Amino acid sequence: MPELREYERPSAQTFRDEIYPTARPAILRQVAADLAPVQMAKRGTGELADYLKQAIGERAINVLASNPDAGPTFFFDGDVSRLNFQRGNMPFSRFIDSVLSPDRGDQMLYLESTKVADLSAELASALHLPILSTQVQPRVWMGNNTGTHTHFDVMQNVAYVLSGKRRFTLFPPDQTPNLYMAPFEASPSNAPVSMVKLEDPDFERFPRFREAQEQALVADLEPGDGIFIPYMWWHHVKAEGDLNVLVNYWWNEHEGMGTPLDAMLHSILAVRDLPEPMRNAWQTMFETFVFKQHGEPMDHVEPHLKGGLGPHTEQSRVQMWQSLGAGLSKTMEKVFSPRFRR
Repeated sequence: MPELREYERPSAQTFRDEIYPTARPAILRQVAADLAPVQMAKRGTGELADYLKQAIGERAINVLASNPDAGPTFFFDGDVSRLNFQRGNMPFSRFIDSVLSPDRGDQMLYLESTKVADLSAELASALHLPILSTQVQPRVWMGNNTGTHTHFDVMQNVAYVLSGKRRFTLFPPDQTPNLYMAPFEASPSNAPVSMVKLEDPDFERFPRFREAQEQALVADLEPGDGIFIPYMWWHHVKAEGDLNVLVNYWWNEHEGMGTPLDAMLHSILAVRDLPEPMRNAWQTMFETFVFKQHGEPMDHVEPHLKGGLGPHTEQSRVQMWQSLGAGLSKTMEKVFSPRFRR
């Protein structure tokens, strides 16, 4: 199994110059060790719980509540048409008490990906990670011995453990064919997920997962430890501890370029089901003009005349989006007209 790179208390400059540019995951040991809430957690769960209840109080929060006997991972219940948990809300202080209560039964509670600033401005400031810009806002995840199923985010991600322990299992994007992605529409969250249960894989149903296992990277984190998860790297997360708290930061400096996932879905609609010769012709077009497999595709044209197939300025991007919007409107008119729906 490949090993993850590790950095001890990396500085902002080390992250910016050495870690982030590689687009490879890295463990950031004790990157958050100096934060006051982390130091509280190291002294004891009770002190941290009291601090969180004081900071957030009775504010209502959205939570996931597992079905009885569903296990620790919030996921599908049988097939992709059902989930093994319910969504609800409760006061934060009651959530913390329920998580810490030894007689809560088989039901697991989980606070999933919540903006800290929406809970408490004071807490958001206290949880800020100095190696990142203050423009990147923290989000928090809380529970106990819960699991987050294998998924990916179309964001860069830095996370650190505030309380408890976490095991991250990561797979590079090129393992997507071996991870058997679930339908987007059925995802338990907003992120694409794998259908394979990491801790109990069904190799008869998902035989290629063995190949993915060979490429897996594992990181075991304790309070103060962090991890960098690059854009679209798959990751599974297992939490341990009476009160497990993770803080993470998502960002994408290229959001203004549009949503590649939407572009892929559009291509599925417009290209995937064409006859093979037509589809192959478009594959060559994508390889040439999108992925530039043969170099810069418009180098044979004067710079100011390259048009939409050449490099874009901010102004030309706006014009292209406007043109695409008009084109999509016309396509929808055709698709929904009686002549095309017969």
